[in-house]
Amino acid sequence: MVVRRRSHGDALLAMGSLLAILVGIASPALAGSLQGTATLMLPLPVPPDAIFEAQLQEIGAADAPAVLLGKARFKAASGAPFHFRIPYVDGMVKSGHRYSVRAVISEAGRLLFSTDTVQPVFQDPATPLLLQMIPVGDAPLRGVTWLQAPAASVPASPQAARQEVQLRLDPLSPTVSGSADCNRLEGTYRLEGDRLSFGQLDSTILQCEPEVMADERRILSDLQRVRRWRFVDRHFELLDDAGTMLLRFETRPQPAAGAPAVSP
Repeated sequence: MVVRRRSHGDALLAMGSLLAILVGIASPALAGSLQGTATLMLPLPVPPDAIFEAQLQEIGAADAPAVLLGKARFKAASGAPFHFRIPYVDGMVKSGHRYSVRAVISEAGRLLFSTDTVQPVFQDPATPLLLQMIPVGDAPLRGVTWLQAPAASVPASPQAARQEVQLRLDPLSPTVSGSADCNRLEGTYRLEGDRLSFGQLDSTILQCEPEVMADERRILSDLQRVRRWRFVDRHFELLDDAGTMLLRFETRPQPAAGAPAVSP
């Protein structure tokens, strides 16, 4: 048997090969990022604890689930437009494959807004990525504190203090709460599509100035006549069965927030 002694050159070659393998293992994969902006089709309010998420997906065959390549996720309290950056691994993006971005806003597991079209990406890098989200059913209506717009129909005098007229539909149960001009109120509601009605509304028993109480009685009477709802611009309108507007609500503008942090 002939035993071949390894030369110094062979040892160096083996060490170089091992080093190359180790460097290949230790080196991080090249990372890219996809930036874009998402807006709301309707200028509706977003609950303060809602979450915005944009997902980069590979689109396969019609019957195959999309493959998630990366996502951006942050609180949506800043309001639209939502600027996002999605990190991803370059090696996962392959020539000839199809990719898209989907954006959603959710709150406590409820989907509030979502893109409803396939938005392809990586086809024209020079084109800005702009997404538009639409409300999902009546979900954006719930969990928001709505304020009467304009304020109470009878102007308040210094001697006739009144509080804001507010309405909030609970997102997890068919209960409504809020306030009229003088008293707090609570009760039940029924919401199906564009149909909306209120059950018995109970209120506290404070007695305010006569003009304030008269306006409060009108509001409570109008709430009992509500049968439909609609969004008009930033306003939430309550209608009777004939389509006549009874009450109009809006949300208090939120102060602008800084750019949200991007998380992978």
